[in-house]
Amino acid sequence: MPCTVHPLPPSDLLHSVRILSRAFAHSAPLIDAMLPHHDIPAGHARAVASFEKSMNTDPTAHFLKATDDSTGAIFGWAEWLVLEKGLPHEEEAEEGYWDTAEEREWAGVLWGPVAAARTRAVEQAGGKLLLLNLLSVDPAYQRGGAGTALMRWGTRIADERGVEAILESTVVAVHLYEQNGFRVVEKMEWDLPEKFAGRAKPELFFMRRPARKDAV
Repeated sequence: MPCTVHPLPPSDLLHSVRILSRAFAHSAPLIDAMLPHHDIPAGHARAVASFEKSMNTDPTAHFLKATDDSTGAIFGWAEWLVLEKGLPHEEEAEEGYWDTAEEREWAGVLWGPVAAARTRAVEQAGGKLLLLNLLSVDPAYQRGGAGTALMRWGTRIADERGVEAILESTVVAVHLYEQNGFRVVEKMEWDLPEKFAGRAKPELFFMRRPARKDAV
């Protein structure tokens, strides 16, 4: 299915969040924790507000959509961070974003290893790299080229700048990322506090794509 990558406007965020929810369902504990109730209208509204805030306040964030060349239908979307001076400051979530203090704490427990891995990689790169923060393809259009198109937007910029690219991958997405030059460098681990011992842990891999030395 021929598709083209375009900037994702705020008006498409609600549809994009619904795509994310269909794609991940409840198979990804990190998504469930960071985007609570992403499968119902109240959660949609929270997620849209969070992403729109990033659009408006984070100059490193680039939101993209892959659309059908003939109909304009959105096949998938992604958020790439183009970093020049390290990671952007993480804004606190709005009051009430999580239902309870415990759910907020759970999100922090899961986010901690992700933030640590990203920080290490960014510091090693001297603050300059490409970071894929999120990629989601509508299940109805998977294996149609949207994921690859969204990936190549970022890898092209990485190559133009001669910098590395990094991401976290689920088990099922590893092959897509390997096809685009990424390699697994570690399986991420979570040491859960006793109070959360019965909860499902994410199964994620940290992947890196080396800078291309011959990039212009």
